[in-house]
Amino acid sequence: MVVTAAATIGLGFFTWVLARETKRLSRATAQAHVVATLEPNHWSLMHVDLIVTNTGNAAAHDVAVTFSPEFEKDGHKDKRRPLTHISVLKPGQSLSSYVGEYNLFHDKTFQVSTSWRHHPGEREHQSLSYELSMGDYENYGHLGARSPFIQIAEELKKLREDWQWVARGSHRIKTDSYSGDDREKERKRLEAQRKSLVRPPRKPKEPKAKDGNQG
Repeated sequence: MVVTAAATIGLGFFTWVLARETKRLSRATAQAHVVATLEPNHWSLMHVDLIVTNTGNAAAHDVAVTFSPEFEKDGHKDKRRPLTHISVLKPGQSLSSYVGEYNLFHDKTFQVSTSWRHHPGEREHQSLSYELSMGDYENYGHLGARSPFIQIAEELKKLREDWQWVARGSHRIKTDSYSGDDREKERKRLEAQRKSLVRPPRKPKEPKAKDGNQG
């Protein structure tokens, strides 16, 4: 009885320790990680977007983003910088906003700080600080569309513009009509061709024998 009770208590204690460590490891592996970057716009390299991304595998709550020196949207003091505070960012989620022309950020270096909570009710904030240099994009360029979606959009735009000229009557469309009579003639031609291929070849006629003997 005593041995059984001790074994039961020991098993219960071991189970409690194992559950606590499992929960701690689960929290340690499920972490949010928020970064903010200034990148050339996908449509135009002459413009800049602010992009805030949660690169971790857990949601980030109460996200705050600061830049030093601070900047305004489009360089106007009456336009506050976007994405200063975000309620929640899901794992892998990104939010982006246009912030101005590239010449406003050229050769500048910013000290970026992000902070967030793992759970809405937590008091403790996780934070990250790093240096962001726009000099990284010196002589930066690309050939063609930066993504397949942009290429599709550009092709659709060209197609729409070309069709507008047709709809207005400025361009003519050249077409070849094919009626039911044409299809019937084509069917008969193919049928005759098929029969000529499967028809057995005619045997050559044998010469007729002449009557009487030649003296």
